[in-house]
Amino acid sequence: MSTGLRARAGRRLGARYELLLFAFVVSGLGNWIYRLALPLMVFRLTGSALNTAVVSALEYAPLLVLSLPGGVFADRFERRRILVAGDLTATVLAGLLAVIVTAGTSSVWQVYLVAFLLACVEPLYYPAFQGLVPDLVGDRDLERANAWMQMGDNVMSLAGPAVAGLLIAALGYQGAVWADAGTFAVSALAILAIKASSRPPADPEQRGLLREVREALAHITRENRALLSGAVLFALANLGTWMVQANLVYYLSDYHGMSPTLIGVVFAAQGAGAVLGAAVCPWLGRRFAPGRVIITGTVLAGAGIVALIPLRDVVGISVLWALIYGIGIVNMVSWFVLRQRTVPARMLGRVVATTRMVAFVSIPVASILGGLLEQRLHDMYLIIGVAGVLRLLVGLGALLTPLNSRVGRRDPAAP
Repeated sequence: MSTGLRARAGRRLGARYELLLFAFVVSGLGNWIYRLALPLMVFRLTGSALNTAVVSALEYAPLLVLSLPGGVFADRFERRRILVAGDLTATVLAGLLAVIVTAGTSSVWQVYLVAFLLACVEPLYYPAFQGLVPDLVGDRDLERANAWMQMGDNVMSLAGPAVAGLLIAALGYQGAVWADAGTFAVSALAILAIKASSRPPADPEQRGLLREVREALAHITRENRALLSGAVLFALANLGTWMVQANLVYYLSDYHGMSPTLIGVVFAAQGAGAVLGAAVCPWLGRRFAPGRVIITGTVLAGAGIVALIPLRDVVGISVLWALIYGIGIVNMVSWFVLRQRTVPARMLGRVVATTRMVAFVSIPVASILGGLLEQRLHDMYLIIGVAGVLRLLVGLGALLTPLNSRVGRRDPAAP
């Protein structure tokens, strides 16, 4: 490795960013604790798989309803304070849940209510979080900053459920949920310690919520069509990916007879893929425009999904799944950078919220569609093939869109 590359790799991103990264990882652990604890609590109370599934469904409703208001708030108010308020709200709600559990409630509706309210925090929190990152690091470090965030998120996706399970086993549900409340409080304190102004530039005109949303939509559909192309690409790519991902445990267990331990190995490979993907993001960002990275990654991931079909052994499946997942991380980081570089700071929150809502709307549809097709056709190999080809074709089709341009490429002269 050259001296210049070593210097770039070793350069710190600053104490303010490190505090934000720490807060992100800690609150991510808190999210995993309640995501595991709440379904288990509902199943213990009701013994019903349907009632348990309702908890997961409640996580998506606020995303569709509150994403746009969350984007407006992120562009109106100081983003750091929004994050602190979000973490403190989650602290109170998790504490309330702990009180309910400690009191020995037998009412599942109380758990549903708290689950729904906790899920409402995330779509109000996320646009402000994405808008704060460019305030804390320079333009040349956006790839590294976003890559570290995604690496931390994926580490928590692996460690979080394990930690949550250990807490439930050692402390019971009430102890685990009290610990959950503590993670959000620690995150709030870390963000509060960030010394930075994160107020978006003042808007010369006072606008209503609907007008502000329309302004963001106009920016995406008229002025920055690379973002519109990207949001549609992710929505269609997610349709293919989640037909497989939502049914992966079933596929590995039923079609290949893998034990829970071996299935855990496949999912653990995601973490290795995330680290690999995050590691190459700065290198790719210095050489290629983010839109072209996303298109190439979409095509490669589609081909990788198709390549799953002939694999039967845990090693081959794990390695390929790690590569597919790593490509997904590269695409996500490139997408974050594209938005942060091309959207005016005063509307970044709204654009983040709008494009995220478009990209995510297909996930629940794909999850249900994959399950229904397997139930009807009993042929996961066909479903995997269709999903992979769909994603590959989406990537090839994006070559004809504004996403296939130099928009958002890093300025080599940027400080």
